[in-house]
Amino acid sequence: MSSEVEFFDILYLGIFAILSPAFDRRYHRGQMPPPTLVAERSYALGHFHSLLNIFSLRFIILLGGEPVAISYVVDRMLAEFAAAAMVFAYAVGERHEDLRISEGEVPMTAPMFAKQIEEILHDSYPKVLSYYSRCFKRGHSHFLWTGPDPQILPRSEDLETIISLSTNGEMLDNPAEPIYLVELDSSPPPSIVAVSHLGKRPVSGRNGKGSADGDGEAKKKKLPS
Repeated sequence: MSSEVEFFDILYLGIFAILSPAFDRRYHRGQMPPPTLVAERSYALGHFHSLLNIFSLRFIILLGGEPVAISYVVDRMLAEFAAAAMVFAYAVGERHEDLRISEGEVPMTAPMFAKQIEEILHDSYPKVLSYYSRCFKRGHSHFLWTGPDPQILPRSEDLETIISLSTNGEMLDNPAEPIYLVELDSSPPPSIVAVSHLGKRPVSGRNGKGSADGDGEAKKKKLPS
């Protein structure tokens, strides 16, 4: 994982493992997936998080020259990948009654897919829900990393000293492109499933990057880095 290619290869596999139940019909319609499948996914996720821990002990990530925690990269990619999958699902759903591949399969509609996606995020990654929702609303359609190219540097005492003296240390959020927001309104953002029943659809963004639209949203403030 010391190179950019290896780093993202691991992240893409891990993120797909996290969201895999939403893509698998055996998890839909209240079905009980095979125990071996559940165990295989749990095993894969355990190794994924172990790799992230090892990476954090051995390397430091710089984005645009700013040191950030690996959790920022993982959460951002997870939210954007989930939103892009939802944009694609609803685009397909507009042309077809459901997302079944062949006759006899369990039908899987876009709202069903959205429900699975949101349940996964709510149960395991709740702090990315707000960013995921904003990405979906602006029609984010990129499955690959949209942030600045990362610099991956071997962790050392000298480097940690330089970072602590010249920056605020490894930040949990990136001030240039923040993803974590605290909702000052007590009510949580509406789920994509609820929004879809109101007939609202995502509006395509320019390039999948940048800040979220502010119209009609509750007032927010950035989390401290």
